[in-house]
Amino acid sequence: MTRRMILYEVGKVVLILAELLCVALIGYGAFRLLWFTIEYVLSGFGTDTLTQIADGLPEKVEFLGKYLRMFLTNLTEKELISQLIRYAVIVVLGIAVLNLLRLGLRRLERSFKQRYLPEVLEQTFSDLSYEAKRRPAVEEVLCDVGLLSTVERYYTANRLEGLYRDCWVASQEIICGGVYADDYTSHKVKVRGQWLTIRLNTDFNSTVILESRGTANRFSHRALSGVMVELQPDYPELAQQFRCFADSPEEFRTLITVEMAEKLLSMLARYPDLCVIFRKGCVHFLIRRRSFNRRWEPFCPFCFPQLRREANRLYGPLMDFTDLLLE
Repeated sequence: MTRRMILYEVGKVVLILAELLCVALIGYGAFRLLWFTIEYVLSGFGTDTLTQIADGLPEKVEFLGKYLRMFLTNLTEKELISQLIRYAVIVVLGIAVLNLLRLGLRRLERSFKQRYLPEVLEQTFSDLSYEAKRRPAVEEVLCDVGLLSTVERYYTANRLEGLYRDCWVASQEIICGGVYADDYTSHKVKVRGQWLTIRLNTDFNSTVILESRGTANRFSHRALSGVMVELQPDYPELAQQFRCFADSPEEFRTLITVEMAEKLLSMLARYPDLCVIFRKGCVHFLIRRRSFNRRWEPFCPFCFPQLRREANRLYGPLMDFTDLLLE
């Protein structure tokens, strides 16, 4: 960690401490809310009745009488309702503030990467130019091919755009929510992962989609059947690992040769959750993964070693797939 990063680290520590305070406040409020709820329910039986029940318990369960007497209260019904409202408000406000603090921590992380990641990328990938997007981007490919009809939410954490081996390439993290086509507007789909684009030097206008059968990004649905054909490839291993869609069988066989199928299958060992889209001279890859592990992020200090790991994890696949296509 350098002196320039101390302010970011101090801000993160403050946000984490505030989050822990909110969690403690929510826990305390929930405990008191449960306590007064029990008192309110038992108050309907009357204090005298509950005392008689506690005194009349057998010796073996006498300890239950002690717990029962703990909930005996001299508060009136209005006072109990007032306490219930009070602690319910505390719980709701605590949850709201906790969500705001979590959002602030993510924004701090993005700000940190936007400021220091370009320096790391210039040292690691000298042949690529880096550009960090500060505003939401719009990815139209998923809508163009009919996988989504409307993009509801789109989040870009990082973006790299440049030339590699004479090909235009781009990489970015996405979290995208959308809906299916007209008949499926109530079925939401969530797309998350690393989106890679490689523009090849050969032109093709057809659209081919290969979706790994075990992917968590569920694209394939009946809406595709109106414009695309689901194929059973002649290559058995490819059919076993991917669902395949194309405009026509002839164009599919032209693009997905046995050699290409073997290359894609070879990448499943490293990237098991993979979707591939061939469209208008570009090949798009969607890998279901995260760059920063959100669970352990608070325990990772803001430092250059973390950014180097981030750069290799996020942009290593871009060169892997480019080399794969150009071999």
